[in-house]
Amino acid sequence: MNSFFEETNMWFATAAAISFASVGLHVIGGTPEIMVPLEQSNAPQLSKGIADVIWQQVTYLLVVGGIIFAWASRAKSKALEISITMIVLYAGITLIFIGNGISRFAGIADMPQWVLFLAMTVLPVVGLLRSNITK
Repeated sequence: MNSFFEETNMWFATAAAISFASVGLHVIGGTPEIMVPLEQSNAPQLSKGIADVIWQQVTYLLVVGGIIFAWASRAKSKALEISITMIVLYAGITLIFIGNGISRFAGIADMPQWVLFLAMTVLPVVGLLRSNITK
């Protein structure tokens, strides 16, 4: 068991765990809060359909992000190449949530999802730096 922890970049593993846990939060917690009211609204069917596709894309993104970070946690020599796209995507999503929160609600508390995306951005970066992979 010790070799597992010695051979695993726990920064990446933690980012993977948060990404996978976010799938559950997104689907179980978010669907009733966001998608059910939208489906019950008078919004046009096309808007509902596009929102549903985007909702499913986020689910897919979180699953793939978890897989990539889990893979990078074990593939130390390839971690940067494997994970850089997810780091950039999650950083961008963090900024989108913060920007939308500020512009729509004058603060970032109403849409706290940015915290998870920030964690999934920072943890792998720390993992890269701590393991000297970027050198």
